[in-house]
Amino acid sequence: MIRAIAISLVLVLGIGVVLPLMSEFAEAGPKHHRYSKKKKKKIRKYSKKWWRQYRARMKRRKALLARKRSLRLRRIRLARMRQNAKTPRPEVSKQTPATTAKVETSPAVLPTGEVAPKSWKKNQASTSELQYRVDDENGAQLGSASISVVGPSMGDDNNGRQKTVGGVPTTSLRRNVIDQMIRENGWVVNDFQKEIGGKKVYVVVAQSENKGAVQSRVFYFAEVGGRIYSVSTNSPTDTTERIAAESEKVLDMLVRRRNPQQASLNK
Repeated sequence: MIRAIAISLVLVLGIGVVLPLMSEFAEAGPKHHRYSKKKKKKIRKYSKKWWRQYRARMKRRKALLARKRSLRLRRIRLARMRQNAKTPRPEVSKQTPATTAKVETSPAVLPTGEVAPKSWKKNQASTSELQYRVDDENGAQLGSASISVVGPSMGDDNNGRQKTVGGVPTTSLRRNVIDQMIRENGWVVNDFQKEIGGKKVYVVVAQSENKGAVQSRVFYFAEVGGRIYSVSTNSPTDTTERIAAESEKVLDMLVRRRNPQQASLNK
């Protein structure tokens, strides 16, 4: 009798111990996985490793900003292209042969009153600007040019270290070109001074985009008769040197004439 009771107690205790172990490792049992968290090693501020991580963050941030600017510029260009496509083009009036012949034979006149070179054809004129079409010897268009008055001169060019044209600082003239290039989606490439016709002339070289093609823009600034004149050209990059040579001929005619016709251009 005592033996039977002892065996029963052993069986009950054995079952009580085995069942929790079986349920713990069974497939349906609760999972108690302990993951050891890796402690991040604290980096000392301004150490070599800290500076490496800082430069990497700054590089990623600059790359992200550059992508955003590129995307914004692309959207602006697409919007302009759509707007230009929607704008109706003006109808070209048909000219009679007599009128066409008159336009072709009429010579272009410079602000000095002198006749422009044969390659310069009068294109359009206003009270503040004269526009020309520049052709080669075969009549093919090389580009376009314009002559305008920037403003009155401020004195001589003997201002010490500061570079001036007619007393006007070249930095101010360069700023005018930069503002124009911003409006036309362009950029300034270089600027320098050179001597044309015995006078110092300030030159700004820039570029702009026109229908996907890069256009070369050159701006000449010279003092003539108490005024600062600007001769600007617009041409494809492959004809830059030829149109620059033609423009410097015109500029030489301007600076050699001390009293250009003031009534032709007003500022």
